[in-house]
Amino acid sequence: MSKHGWLKAVALMLGVYTVGAQGAEFDDRWYVTPMVGGVFSDSEDLDTGFLGGIAIGTSITPYFGIEAEANYSNLDVSNLPSGNQYERTTLGLNLVQYLARDTVLIRPFLLLNGNAHNIDFLDESLSGLGVGAGGGAMMKLGDHWDARLDVRYNLDFINGEGVVQDDTFYIWSTALGLSYKFGGNPYDQDGDGVPDSRDKCPDTPAGVAVYSDGCPTDLDQDGVPDYLDKCPNTPKGTLVGPDGCELDSDGDGVPDSRDQCPNTPKGVPVSANGCPLDSDGDGVPDHLDKCPGTPPGTRVNAEGCSLADRDNDGIPDELDKCHGTPAGVPVGPDGCPLDSDDDGIPDYLDECPRTPPGAKVLPNGCALQGDCRTPRPGEQVDENGCAVEQSFVLKGVKFEFDSDRLTPKAREILNEVAATLQAYPSISVELEGHTDAIGSDSYNLGLSERRAIAVKTYLEGRGVKGRRMTPVGYGESRPIASNDTDEGREENRRVELRVVED
Repeated sequence: MSKHGWLKAVALMLGVYTVGAQGAEFDDRWYVTPMVGGVFSDSEDLDTGFLGGIAIGTSITPYFGIEAEANYSNLDVSNLPSGNQYERTTLGLNLVQYLARDTVLIRPFLLLNGNAHNIDFLDESLSGLGVGAGGGAMMKLGDHWDARLDVRYNLDFINGEGVVQDDTFYIWSTALGLSYKFGGNPYDQDGDGVPDSRDKCPDTPAGVAVYSDGCPTDLDQDGVPDYLDKCPNTPKGTLVGPDGCELDSDGDGVPDSRDQCPNTPKGVPVSANGCPLDSDGDGVPDHLDKCPGTPPGTRVNAEGCSLADRDNDGIPDELDKCHGTPAGVPVGPDGCPLDSDDDGIPDYLDECPRTPPGAKVLPNGCALQGDCRTPRPGEQVDENGCAVEQSFVLKGVKFEFDSDRLTPKAREILNEVAATLQAYPSISVELEGHTDAIGSDSYNLGLSERRAIAVKTYLEGRGVKGRRMTPVGYGESRPIASNDTDEGREENRRVELRVVED
């Protein structure tokens, strides 16, 4: 049961519950009231004494309250010898009927008391019940403090069997007290000093300065209260953000009033006018510029890179690491021809584009073992579409005119061939010499054989054992292209390397 519920139940049992504005707003905080005062006998001699006590209570309607209290009083009885004071200790319950709402400055009340008491009188300790009635007033001192005046007439019913027989004692009491109320003022929920009835901002945080209407102060009138305003002196009429500072919609540190680029992406460095930095002045901001050092005046694309592309591979020269790529050759982002198997030979020159990782290859991109060469027209293929014959043309291995003397370029290529042969020490090869059809058969046969021997000799000089290489001259007997054209005859003048033994 709630506090109000059980208090109402007690009041109804006592028959004094006052029907009033139940459900109306009122101050129902618990309070504690220490009191001091005096007691007076209801006799001709007007005996007097000291009173001290404490009450704890609350209101359960706007006009009704209940209290628990404890009191001690000491009354000097004038017609008795010294030391025969009337000492009275009570523990009781007060029902309080207020005669005005708790919003007034001085609030009078009526009071009915029921108590159990213990009285020391004439060397006897007596107990019994008592009642009291009276009234007083509460004076508001602040949100938590009230002054209290209390005057009562008390009847103490005594049950005695000694010197003091069953009797009733009549005593007046008066006391002054100071009440402290726990919790926030229900009429000023946010504690800003403005009553809720006049408070247009009833949820103001504690300690915030407010105007007379209870709303937080806003000295620069920008719509952001001072306690949230990080820029409290904003000029009148300036558009501001939630922090009271001049609005900066894109958060780049430049207020909208000066921002010439109000939609800059978050985190992008900007200049004093709020636009993204363009360090090289090419019209492409730094955060989008993939070529930030473009020389002044250079025509650039949307990525800030030069439109110049000398090899027409689609990669601007500034990003192109392979400027001489042949036309039509697929390239990567760096402008270099693609090398799908990463063997160092670009795909457009690679006769074995699927070489296993790490295999040492010939200048044509083929490994001597476990590789798949792309077949030439008319060649026999296996079930995987690879050329059955392990024969590789050593492109670029040429000789001086009508001679077996190797050209400098041929020596460079044979250096790579030697390194590949050394990587496969168990493999033997035939070194085949071939010519075009110009000249007699016998002459061409002899020339091709001398050239094959010249290749073997050079490879031996590069560390390849001679027993692994067999030079053979085929003259013009095995053309791979037509001898009717210069281009065909150029292809036919060749040296081939054929694997003959593993």
